[in-house]
Amino acid sequence: MKRTVKLTEDMQPVFGPGKVIKVSDLNKKLWAYIKKHKLMTGEGPLMKRSIKVTEDMKPVFGPKASVKIGEMMKLLWVYIKKYKLF
Repeated sequence: MKRTVKLTEDMQPVFGPGKVIKVSDLNKKLWAYIKKHKLMTGEGPLMKRSIKVTEDMKPVFGPKASVKIGEMMKLLWVYIKKYKLF
């Protein structure tokens, strides 16, 4: 059985319409959104290591202007656990 996560209204602009999403699709849909909106940022040797946070993403990722790639999924899981979306 595949694990699923319930989608809140705040998550739907990024992850698409629907009530649930497979855990395995969370990362895929998030990266598709990032690439579609060209949100990768950074300069110098750390080029493209940060993601610009859009207004659609702020309810999930917080008020920061950008987040590091490594921090992105951590923040998503904090949001999912906070609202018990399993």
